[in-house]
Amino acid sequence: MEPPERILLPDGRAFGVDDVGDRRGRPIVYLHGTPDSRLARHPDDAVAARLGVRLLAVDRPGSGESDPHPAAGLTSIGDDLRALLDALGIERAALLGWSSGGLAALAAASVLGHRASAVTLVATMPPVEAYADAAVLAALGPARRTFAELARDVPPAELAAEMAPYLLPMAITSEVALEHVLENAGPLGRSELAAVPGAAEQLALALQEAVREGLAGVEHDLELQLTPGLDLATVGAPVRLVHGSADEVSPPAVGEWLAERLPEAALEVVATAGHHLLFTQWADLLAPGG
Repeated sequence: MEPPERILLPDGRAFGVDDVGDRRGRPIVYLHGTPDSRLARHPDDAVAARLGVRLLAVDRPGSGESDPHPAAGLTSIGDDLRALLDALGIERAALLGWSSGGLAALAAASVLGHRASAVTLVATMPPVEAYADAAVLAALGPARRTFAELARDVPPAELAAEMAPYLLPMAITSEVALEHVLENAGPLGRSELAAVPGAAEQLALALQEAVREGLAGVEHDLELQLTPGLDLATVGAPVRLVHGSADEVSPPAVGEWLAERLPEAALEVVATAGHHLLFTQWADLLAPGG
């Protein structure tokens, strides 16, 4: 794996990116989940190269190679991505977000305008307002439902501070990281990861990279996810919503809620798939029209 690049943003922060695949191909910006990093993707970047994709896997602020951005709002990631595209000489790019990275992709698209050519959301987290919808709440698995119920009653900063230490072990070695990934994936997630050689180990590396500078970035990331106010009507790019029918973290009801509120969106439900379908569906997600 090539070493990451660190792009200097206008405010002086460094922004980390793995620029891989076909350097002359279709640019796709990949946004990871929480707690994760740019490494939380399919372990074989040759897949992107074969499909003619220039994959820009970024570290969101406070993760991996990207400096923290304590003053960031929910849509600030869009400004960071605009600066990234400028630095790389790219006019337009598609956005691909997994889990909480899907919410970040929506937030970015809301300010990128025409520079976001398309958005693909895989098992995405919705804006926090979705948890006020009874159908969404009922479709969540028990653990995620508890989180959603807390999000309605506890201020974002307070809940983020309480949740961050529970998301990962304090002393994180490669062995501990892998054990944590497998335990939290559950039986279905473990089977999805096992179907892609190296996927579980890749997620373990991503977890270590996410918190090498501590939990502050994770905590702020959680706070942004719990902050209301994202205007979905400002997302002008077409949005592809991909959900697993057996995903208890982000079930198809989340996609239905988003599809009703986005100007242009299409929902796809993958039968029997769970939250880690990103890995088993990777080639399809990167393919033209995907």
